[in-house]
Amino acid sequence: MFCIDHDLHLHSTLSKCCHDPAMTPEKILAWAEKQGYRTLCLTNHLWDGDVPGASAWYASQDIPHLREALPLPQGENLRFCFGCEAEYCGGDKLSLRPEHFDGFDFVAIAVNHMHMKGLTRPEGVDTAEKMAELFTSRMEQLLKLPFTFRKVGLAHLNIHHMFREGTAADVLRLCDKERWSAIFRDAAEKGIGIELNASAFAKAGENMTVHLDFFRLAKKAGCRFYCASDAHKLDALEISSLRPVIDALGLTEQDRYVIL
Repeated sequence: MFCIDHDLHLHSTLSKCCHDPAMTPEKILAWAEKQGYRTLCLTNHLWDGDVPGASAWYASQDIPHLREALPLPQGENLRFCFGCEAEYCGGDKLSLRPEHFDGFDFVAIAVNHMHMKGLTRPEGVDTAEKMAELFTSRMEQLLKLPFTFRKVGLAHLNIHHMFREGTAADVLRLCDKERWSAIFRDAAEKGIGIELNASAFAKAGENMTVHLDFFRLAKKAGCRFYCASDAHKLDALEISSLRPVIDALGLTEQDRYVIL
């Protein structure tokens, strides 16, 4: 059985969008130890100061800012990893320079934070069809970049932020299956993790089949998966809701992504 004993995408108060003062590494660790977790990864939002083009919101969330969390507390049977959530804006524009990857145990890359118009979302992308093409082409571009892919996870591929004018399912059902099968095969070969984001699946509602069918392409391609709360508050750390998703995808421990 694929164990829900890890959370590789969560935020502390160092992320500007985290407003819960209880989201400190110490309190997160204490909560996770009670659940019997084995691995956590802190992935605060990041914009590397050496990468031009940061928005006003992102500018102060640089590497020194994220490193204020170090050293992370460790549990007797729980490893607390230091990661980040990096923003991909297309082309060669990632908010973390490749030579700085080694400063992190894990890098969750967001390719579909499309609510940030002018930064991640170009003008004119205003329909589900256009968003599906942008989402797909962005992933194809990302996989050509010179990263240490083995420590990369693809964050929340089914997040609602992708198309707030409708739903994520509106975009996912229009994504070309052949192109995404090729994307996932490439991701599997590179050792990239695929995120099962509890919040994103919780918002799937009546479109759950669309979400699951998209991730089944990744399973068929041989990808490995990890669980994530994407929590910004302490009471959002609970991710047992992913069990039906894991079972529906037929995942076992052999399908699990592990931070080295």
